[in-house]
Amino acid sequence: MTEIVRSFLSTIREYLTFRDIRRTLTLLTPYMLKYWQVYAVLIILLFADISLTLAFSWFFGSLTDAAIQSEFKRMQLLIPVGIILLIVSLISTYLNTVYETKAMIGVKRDFSLQLYKHILLVPHSDISKHHSGELMSYFTNDIHSIDGVIGRSFMNLIKLPLIYTAVFVYLLQIHWKLALLCVALAPLALGFGIVFGVILRNNGRMVYQLMGQMSTHLNETFQGLSIIRSFIMETIMHGSYARKNQEIYSLELRNAKLRGWFYLGGQAASTITFLLSLSMGSYYVSIGLLTVGSLLTFVNLVNHLVYPLTELAGQWAGFQRSAAAVERIHNILTLPIEAKELPNAVLPKKLQTSIQFQDITFSFDGGTPIFEHLNLQIPAGKVVAIVGLSGAGKTTLFHLLQALYKPQKGDILIDGRSSKQLLPAELRSLFAHVSQDTFLFDRTIRENLLLAREGITETEMRQAATIANIHSYIETLPNGYDTEIGERGVRLSGGQKQRLAIARAVLKNAPILLLDEATSALDNETEQQVQEALHRLMEGRTTLVIAHRLSTIQHADIIYVLDKGSIVQIGQHHDLVQVNGKYRSLSRQSFQTRGERVDYLFDTSVI
Repeated sequence: MTEIVRSFLSTIREYLTFRDIRRTLTLLTPYMLKYWQVYAVLIILLFADISLTLAFSWFFGSLTDAAIQSEFKRMQLLIPVGIILLIVSLISTYLNTVYETKAMIGVKRDFSLQLYKHILLVPHSDISKHHSGELMSYFTNDIHSIDGVIGRSFMNLIKLPLIYTAVFVYLLQIHWKLALLCVALAPLALGFGIVFGVILRNNGRMVYQLMGQMSTHLNETFQGLSIIRSFIMETIMHGSYARKNQEIYSLELRNAKLRGWFYLGGQAASTITFLLSLSMGSYYVSIGLLTVGSLLTFVNLVNHLVYPLTELAGQWAGFQRSAAAVERIHNILTLPIEAKELPNAVLPKKLQTSIQFQDITFSFDGGTPIFEHLNLQIPAGKVVAIVGLSGAGKTTLFHLLQALYKPQKGDILIDGRSSKQLLPAELRSLFAHVSQDTFLFDRTIRENLLLAREGITETEMRQAATIANIHSYIETLPNGYDTEIGERGVRLSGGQKQRLAIARAVLKNAPILLLDEATSALDNETEQQVQEALHRLMEGRTTLVIAHRLSTIQHADIIYVLDKGSIVQIGQHHDLVQVNGKYRSLSRQSFQTRGERVDYLFDTSVI
């Protein structure tokens, strides 16, 4: 029992701390300062709202006294005042709604843009540690949960103490004894608000965490629908989603009950204070110490001695829930970036480029090394094939080349210049990459091709499509190049997607080609046509090929055989097959040539 009390007291201390709030405000202040004029108007409206609250109470009391005392001239003067107060109140409400919304949507827009930009600038090795569903939840949930820091909750944290103070001072002037008596209930209301505020905050945090998990689950479901159906996992995935949904339902229901008790307690405190002030005030009226109008003004305002205290605790809880959402985003924004500004593609002038891997040691997260003291030379303008079993490190070489990952030791030289001296955009502009896992955007064929680089003409686009043997197919589509291809190109076949990716690589016109099983999804007849196009494209360019087909490998100028992260053989196909080594072993195990037919060499999975 003692441990539970200690834990709860510790939670309250955490709840009342300003540490997280300071960090949150430090992060968001630059975005809020951009709208300082909007917030200045909101501050003015805040004071106007407090003044209107006091003015309306004064108006009701004065009008009541004038009516009781039959002061008709005074009543005639007060009625226009009441109308003016009403008009001012309506204008204030409208302006407050507009400016509050303007501040919130403006800050959220800028903050969201900065988060998106930052993620684009974070190195691949760091951002790949975060699930795409988790990243999505930052934009779909967390960004929209910061209203408490930048909107109404933020303004209420300023307004509530001020209105409490203003009302208390005003009530002291009406009847100081009655005012002090009502204030005596304040600690009870404040304590009640803090206890429920703590519970509401903790419950709200669990809801946000579960919503993030739900986003991850949904993302995996939609990305892997074909696998789910292939392995008949629908029941499993539905059951998992149902469990998470039920957890959120339970937490939200508990949240509703807590809020119900919270508002019930606040209402009870307000009612008790109202009845106490009405009873004692009526007594003071009966003995001539208060007028009826003053009593009406007092009981009209006395609720403002209670609700700011209970509401302040609730607003503080909401503020902290928003701070928790900002904290989650802050963890991403603190990740290092590889450039200060978004890169722009640069078309290299030099078309022949040599590459040298110099004493490279690399491992993922400091685990077992993929490469250890690897040395590899790729001469300019040559076609170099990288072969090896799955897990040998072939695709990892491509990732290192493009600085998606960085080696722990060693260097990669481009024309004798360290790749570390090149900006990421400058380095990646040297490569045109066609991978096994072809990624196409949910746009038209034209838009996917034009993404290759700026300034592509219609003629260039059609020529590239012709080289990739996809132009004739595109022409048969009802909308031609303006055909929507769906998410990840779902409306295209595997071969069509691969050929579209090859056309995109042609359009980039980079001096180095990276072909990671670029023809894996093509039939033999189409492959032959694309191979001819690729051979024309390779002229004068440095080309690295990861291939599992003999037709691709046997024409390479140099073949490097990788085994467990080390180069075990170097040569050309006709020489390597004559030597009793790894390449010959792989050939015997996996090459199957029957007439003109060429089958796959070995497993196409990569690391």
